[in-house]
Amino acid sequence: MTSGAAWTEGYVTDVAYTNSFFRELSPAWLNYVAAVGGARPRPLKEGFTHIDLGCGLGQSSNLIAACFPQGRFYGVDFNPAHVENAQHLATELGLDNARFIECKFEELLEVDLPDFDFVTLHGVYTWIGEETRKAAQRFIYKKLKPGGIVYNSYNCLPGWSADAPIRRLLLEFGAMHHGDSASKAEKASKDAKELADLKLGYFKTNTTAADQVGKLAGRQANYLAHEYLNAAWTIFYSADVADDMAAAKLTYLGSGTLLDNHLELLLPDPAIAYVRKQSTERLRQMAQDYLTGQRFRRDVFVRGHPRLARPETTRLLREVCFALPGAVEDFAEKAKVPRGEISFDTKVATGIRDALAKGSCSLGEIVEAIGGKAKGAGDVERTVLMLAAVGKLVPVAAAFRPAEPKRPEKIRVVGRANRSLVAAARQSVARQYLVSPAVGAGLAVDSLDALGLALLDEGVPIAKLAPAVGADLQQRGIRVNNKDGAPINDAKEAAARTGEIVGRFTSRTLPVLMRYGVVEAA
Repeated sequence: MTSGAAWTEGYVTDVAYTNSFFRELSPAWLNYVAAVGGARPRPLKEGFTHIDLGCGLGQSSNLIAACFPQGRFYGVDFNPAHVENAQHLATELGLDNARFIECKFEELLEVDLPDFDFVTLHGVYTWIGEETRKAAQRFIYKKLKPGGIVYNSYNCLPGWSADAPIRRLLLEFGAMHHGDSASKAEKASKDAKELADLKLGYFKTNTTAADQVGKLAGRQANYLAHEYLNAAWTIFYSADVADDMAAAKLTYLGSGTLLDNHLELLLPDPAIAYVRKQSTERLRQMAQDYLTGQRFRRDVFVRGHPRLARPETTRLLREVCFALPGAVEDFAEKAKVPRGEISFDTKVATGIRDALAKGSCSLGEIVEAIGGKAKGAGDVERTVLMLAAVGKLVPVAAAFRPAEPKRPEKIRVVGRANRSLVAAARQSVARQYLVSPAVGAGLAVDSLDALGLALLDEGVPIAKLAPAVGADLQQRGIRVNNKDGAPINDAKEAAARTGEIVGRFTSRTLPVLMRYGVVEAA
């Protein structure tokens, strides 16, 4: 009988990866990067295919699949525990368009799969060995459609250069401890902290490395195990990854980190001029990485770059839909970026805000709505793209303007998937995500928001939500925390604090969820 660890091939498999959602994997997000990069977005209305290589627990694939019922989603992971969890979640959400496969990348071409519009790899490229990376490249070469889009995120140089030795410390310290990988990683991080606190040698010279060790204590142990304890762990220059992707006929389009596509928000003018004078995109990206100290890249590639003319690029951008990410009153005309604080033209920015106050719409519709408030359509377009880059707007899947009463008395949660997610979030203290087909991604809610949504869905009127939440918490023996995070013992103080939290939820969060079809008037 072989050892139970023999099949792991150096990967951390005894503890699951963190249950995370990554919006950059959404077709809506990737199509926006394509449009900004001058390529054609993939058609979504009539159906499409999407595969996530190294899908982990499958939360991203499942939630995005719930947003796009016309798409077919696949997730692949080497860890059977991950795949079982992902498939279980798909069943709980009632999805018939998500399939999860337990498979090595080296064996994936043997599986009966369609050709793909989107292939995504989030972080996994750093954690797999050279042969497995080559297998991923072969899969993309064989199975990505012409014009298909690839998302590949990874730890990169030069940003990791000072901190990379920390990984070796954790690997060596972890090997000396007993327990599962999460326990080993947690204990190893404490060992590394003790060493760093001596403030000598390497840690004296590289203060950022000492800071990095100090931050490890605040990270989930499961994350630390997967980030640092896999046998394979490689950090890359962007040029090396570009070469790997070129072998699969891919061309770099842009970054899934939208800010990184706008040098004018990142760097002072002399640095921008230096980057732009480089003769190739390869050199421009390398120069940008050095000037920004980049440590994590979210690269987006396309198979075959049509190099569209400016009028066609403008037409495609006009079709992209945008939304406000939060409450309307949170929209601000100023933003802090790596270059400093920037201010947007007040008339144009407020016009964009007003156009999106009741729901999402296309860039073309925003331009028409603003009309004479701007110098021209180009001024509005540039402002929208900048607002998206700094997170004041988000690119979304479709235009959506619900016809809802301004102040409904009762609310219901829309869709089986969201009702299941609300039920799960109600029992958890962790942040959960709900699905919005209009956005094409997950919208975050915390456990108290989820409790409020569950009670509203059960028929509790909005006006009576605060006492209903308080009664539910009391029945389960859960104390609400004050603003400093300490549990409240006094009943009156707890009721007041609950009312404050629920009031913020009903006045700020609930309108956002209504605006994007997560809930509706009952």
